[in-house]
Amino acid sequence: MSDKVWPLLKLKAEDDDALKEMYREVYIEEYVNQEIYDFQGRRVIFSYSQFDHAFSESSNYKESYGVHDKPFSKKRARYIMWIKKVLNMESGNITYKFEQRSEVKKKKGKQVIVRIYAVIEEKYVVVLDKKEDALYFITALPHNVNSYKNMEKRSACLSGKKIPSTLGD
Repeated sequence: MSDKVWPLLKLKAEDDDALKEMYREVYIEEYVNQEIYDFQGRRVIFSYSQFDHAFSESSNYKESYGVHDKPFSKKRARYIMWIKKVLNMESGNITYKFEQRSEVKKKKGKQVIVRIYAVIEEKYVVVLDKKEDALYFITALPHNVNSYKNMEKRSACLSGKKIPSTLGD
């Protein structure tokens, strides 16, 4: 049995800038240029500009206030093909969590009142914001125990399912 439910995408390039652009091309082709729906048939919108946030990271998340000081995260980028699989509940132990915000937060011109997390036991999270009938992709990342515990405190379970992996588990 593999240590991951799905394979990682490990692209190679001469330098980090070229590698970032290769992953950006995958993101655009697989997500921005496609109509993506979650397992409940809700449209998930992937904006071109979201790549820079989703595939970067901060060296100290707790003190960064959402500002990423590392412009490209190879670790996050290697999981890029997992996003659709989690949204479609393709396999693995996937749980959808729901966080209702106590206040309406203005973010990039849209009012965000609901955040949905798609979580799998392999320690991977897809973060979506909901506006009306559409979901907006925010980020996707491997998570650690502390971030998972914080998410558990703030969110309620919407749905969960264990689906056998295509990798033989």
